[in-house]
Amino acid sequence: MICYLCRSTIEDGQYYFDGHEVQVCKPCFMESRRCFICRFPGQKLVDVQGLGLECEFCRENLVGEESDLENIIHPFFSYLGQFGHTTMPHPRFIWCDLAELRELQSGVERPPEEFIDDFLRYCYPVYHRAGGYHLLRRMTKETFVVYTIVQFASADIAERFELNELAGNSPFHTLARGWCHWVGYEASKRLGYDLERRQLRKWPELGAQGEFERWEKMAHFKKPPEMVEFLNANLNALARKHLDSQRNNQSVGNGPR
Repeated sequence: MICYLCRSTIEDGQYYFDGHEVQVCKPCFMESRRCFICRFPGQKLVDVQGLGLECEFCRENLVGEESDLENIIHPFFSYLGQFGHTTMPHPRFIWCDLAELRELQSGVERPPEEFIDDFLRYCYPVYHRAGGYHLLRRMTKETFVVYTIVQFASADIAERFELNELAGNSPFHTLARGWCHWVGYEASKRLGYDLERRQLRKWPELGAQGEFERWEKMAHFKKPPEMVEFLNANLNALARKHLDSQRNNQSVGNGPR
């Protein structure tokens, strides 16, 4: 076995790291710079501004500013329809640096992320706000598909209730976000995207996934149409209780003095 980087022989019993159908000896792996997407070192790393290093292995499977995003995501519109969601025919995608996208979702102070899975612990790589879909400059096609499905569902609910986004801590917001997170999770299972399934099952840790586990448990004994009916009934009730009262308070607060 030959190390991909230093080309030295990896002897039997020697520690090594395996990825992309190549092997890298432990000293090379520990001392080399590694890809932001896959955490694996490469021979032809490129520094993507506002993101991080990108290796030659990931480069061919990444979605970037040159990609036809509408063509990639359009086949999944019918999937969203199964869960009662409609989508805009021409979504407005906005490419963002890592720090900018993180700031949209959380102001929590944290060390800079070295790899994308560090970022995914706390934030989504695609995030809807005010009719636009803000997304990382580079990610795998699988990541783009699954997380965009989450945000399409989020955008549909936000528009339905005249909101810019689903950020918020009220029962309305957490129920809605949990549902959207589950819709993406279910898509990852159906598509066989195991990495994204595991990510959505565990993260993000700042509570952006809302009441995800509630929907996951419900899916064991209810079919999607029943879940959609339950969602709509509860969202409407929670909107009257929490959104309307909040808007009334804002109206009073902005009135004449």
